[in-house]
Amino acid sequence: MCPDGKTIEAEAAHGTVTRHYRVHQKGGETSTNSIASIFAWTRGLAHRAKLDNNARLLDFTQKLEAACIGTVESGMMTKDLALLVHGPKVTRDKYLNTE
Repeated sequence: MCPDGKTIEAEAAHGTVTRHYRVHQKGGETSTNSIASIFAWTRGLAHRAKLDNNARLLDFTQKLEAACIGTVESGMMTKDLALLVHGPKVTRDKYLNTE
C-alpha cells in the first residue's frame, strides 16, 4: 500500500511457475496452486471496489474467495496443499490433477 492509500500491489509468489515449467520441460510432474493467483486478483479487485464504492464487485470478490476456501475445505485441492494436509507420502487420489 502506497502512502496515498489508493495504490496497492497484489500478486502471487514469484518463481513458482517458472520453477514448475523447468520441471515440466524435463518430463516431471508439476502442481501449481491456482488459488494464489486468484487471491492476488480478488485482493486487487476488492481494493478497487472500495475505492469506487462498488458493492457488486466487492461482493463478487468475497464470493470467489469463499468458493476457493470451500473447495479446499471439501477436500478438493492441488498437490501442494494436499502435501500440507496429508503429509509427504500423499497419494494422487488426495489431490486434483489434469488426467
